[in-house]
Amino acid sequence: MTNYRDETRYSIGVDLGGTDIKAGLVSSAGDIFSRVVLPTNVESGGPKVVAARIAEAVRQVLVHAETANIDLISKNPGSTDEGTSHLLTDDRHEIGVGLGTPGLIIAETGVVHFSPNFPGWTDIPLVAYVNAELEKLHHTKHAAETGTHKKYKPILRGMDNDVNAMTLGELHHGAGVGYRSLVALTLGTGVGGGVVIGGRVYHGSRNTAGELGHTIVEPNGRVCGCGNLGCLEAYAGAKNIVERIQEKIAVGRRSSLNKAMRDGIVLTPRMIAEAAQAGDELAIEIFAETGRYIGIALTSIAHILNPQIAIIGGGIAEAGEKLLFEPIRKEFSKRAMDIPAQMKIVKAHLGNDAGIVGAAMLALEGFF
Repeated sequence: MTNYRDETRYSIGVDLGGTDIKAGLVSSAGDIFSRVVLPTNVESGGPKVVAARIAEAVRQVLVHAETANIDLISKNPGSTDEGTSHLLTDDRHEIGVGLGTPGLIIAETGVVHFSPNFPGWTDIPLVAYVNAELEKLHHTKHAAETGTHKKYKPILRGMDNDVNAMTLGELHHGAGVGYRSLVALTLGTGVGGGVVIGGRVYHGSRNTAGELGHTIVEPNGRVCGCGNLGCLEAYAGAKNIVERIQEKIAVGRRSSLNKAMRDGIVLTPRMIAEAAQAGDELAIEIFAETGRYIGIALTSIAHILNPQIAIIGGGIAEAGEKLLFEPIRKEFSKRAMDIPAQMKIVKAHLGNDAGIVGAAMLALEGFF
């Protein structure tokens, strides 16, 4: 019997952001063969305009694949004929598309309930909008010019929150390979999270599971963007890390970054990390505090979910082992009970590719 898990299958992953749409052709082995980045242009129209931009990104990915002579046709697992492909009734070969997008996503209905990146988006049937635009591609001049859409029919098969997509990418092709239960944290502008139970992303009863950035780490602490006090995001989000060092400098703490602040230079977590790596004591302290708060959050998460591994990615994670991961593990080891304390804490492997790879895996979830 053929093991279809070993066969190369292709899908297209789309990572939708407020600024850019990133798309790529991804194999079932997690390799990206072509990439496209287009401006989202959300300011030029509503969700249907964004849906058209997503379809255009998919079209360009297919054109690149055609130019590179990549054969996207995979065998039909339901067929006994080794040479048979899944043909649609109009003789086009279907290729699945997956979409990761920020916000509260109702994955089973393909609806964006709310997204902070897209003001005014409430209960938007984005999957339906995108598929309507993808269907138009077959009837445009692009099909005649390239032949691509006479051969392939892209269909959006899955959409999820962008961090859930990143989590899925790490599960199948990153630091989560071989694990059935894990949590993922993305440390960026905010702190996102994803949860995998039994090899599947867990959405919860109302699609809000995985909001790990809003784990309380300091009762009556800093105000979070969600309006609560003391959330992890209020300490480990990029803006909050910068604010914390600025507050310390403002009350007289010395740092190599003082001059940059006096000169009106906007500080970034990368600048703080570079100062810490150069020996700046205050910058080192800030990252140690950040790691401590992440360790506190992971302790609660480990006690509640008992995952095998915690995967930490995003720009802040680039601060590295000594500055960030060692304080995280130290605090976690100090607080966690012995069995949940066996949870591994590792850096994400896929980096900036996680969104595209994970979104592509959404289209292959039935296969996996």
